[in-house]
Amino acid sequence: MKRLSFALAPVFALGTLIAAYSEDARPTHSVARGPLAVTLDLDGSYDSPELFEAKFRPDGYGGELSISKIASHGAAVKKGDVVLQFDPAPWQRAVAAAENELRAADAGLKAASDSCAWGDKQDSLTLANSKDAVLESEKELEYFNTIDGPHMLKYNELGLKNYEDNVKDQAQELEQLEKMYKSEELTTDTADIVRDRAKRSLENSKIFLEMRRASSKKTPDWEYPRRKIQVERAVEQSKVGLAQTESNVANGKVQRDAQKVRATAAREQQVEALEKLKRDGDKLTITSSIDGWAIYGQLAGGNWSTNDELLKAYRTGEKVGANVVVLTVIPSGAKMARVAIPEDRAMQAKVGQKATVAALGSQDKKLEATLSEISPVPSGGVIAAKLQLSSAAESVVPGMKCKVSIAVADLKDVVLVPASAVGVENGKPAVWVMEGGKEKVVEITLGMNNGQWHEVKAGLKGGETILQNALKK
Repeated sequence: MKRLSFALAPVFALGTLIAAYSEDARPTHSVARGPLAVTLDLDGSYDSPELFEAKFRPDGYGGELSISKIASHGAAVKKGDVVLQFDPAPWQRAVAAAENELRAADAGLKAASDSCAWGDKQDSLTLANSKDAVLESEKELEYFNTIDGPHMLKYNELGLKNYEDNVKDQAQELEQLEKMYKSEELTTDTADIVRDRAKRSLENSKIFLEMRRASSKKTPDWEYPRRKIQVERAVEQSKVGLAQTESNVANGKVQRDAQKVRATAAREQQVEALEKLKRDGDKLTITSSIDGWAIYGQLAGGNWSTNDELLKAYRTGEKVGANVVVLTVIPSGAKMARVAIPEDRAMQAKVGQKATVAALGSQDKKLEATLSEISPVPSGGVIAAKLQLSSAAESVVPGMKCKVSIAVADLKDVVLVPASAVGVENGKPAVWVMEGGKEKVVEITLGMNNGQWHEVKAGLKGGETILQNALKK
């Protein structure tokens, strides 16, 4: 557990601690001026910015990763040595599948392109036919209004007139027969036959004439108007058909073009996916970028993830996940340290402050360091920070624990009071000053503290006698 402690100047430099007792036997302290050295003493761990993490960082491959070669845990490696290698067979199958998908995408793009070409030609013909249909229907209407329609009415009139003329002609012929038979000497039987035949024909013609007169009203009253309406509707229908065709042609072209765009995009995505897969093939073999030692697991926040389960898992034939640090190559020595500063002391820490760092087994061998980085975000009640060592710690390796002492302040000639004497009155820091055998509460403004002593910036000047222990209410 991380702890906070402080370096304290000799007590005699702060003033005389009076152990005299008041009438009620309460200990007091004589306020004095003196120096105050404040440090943050923390547990830390060594680290290095030159760590090499061996992990498979895929661009596109998401299949199985089976270890085919791995450096031994703790083995010394040189820059360029293979420290981790994966079986390429699953990757090769993924590449073959991606190549097949690319061929399918090529076929899809060709089909979409052909559809655009043939579709445009078909649309042109369909549109031309629809325009011809409009032209033909308009011509039909024009001809009906100028030729066919008038002829229909005229034919009807002429048909009726022919019937009427036929009746008239037969009546005249019968009249002439009657006259002729009277003047000629024909047998009565013959004359009767001819006259009867002429009479019957005339009677039938009269009947047909009446029938024709009745039916002739149908043409101007029904057949002609209906035919005209049909021709006019045909014009409207052809125009509607043309408009629909134009809309279908436009929409069809949009759909074909969109399909071609999609097919092109799909092919480009497949090309990119295949390229990424092929690049991933080179990543199946991982070589170290530094000299050092191979340690299974990852160093994160100053702590190794290495454990017995991990040592068993990282063997030839075992499977691992992508973007998982399988092993870390650490250099000899360490060039930095990590610490976790408690939130309640974080305001005292500033980038650039000097510090000392010592390994747990070598407290007498301290290296100078500088606080180089402070995280802006707290986590779990602490704030992570980094220190840059003035020289490499050759006898340690990253992950080893150390003691860190950060020099926060070195104050000179300030008013000091014991931490136990500081209490709270009306929500503000206060001490109890003894005057005439009675205590008087005095509000004070505090500065820095080292856990045992507080700097007083206002409220006391020095020389006052205060209660050693603050009153509690």
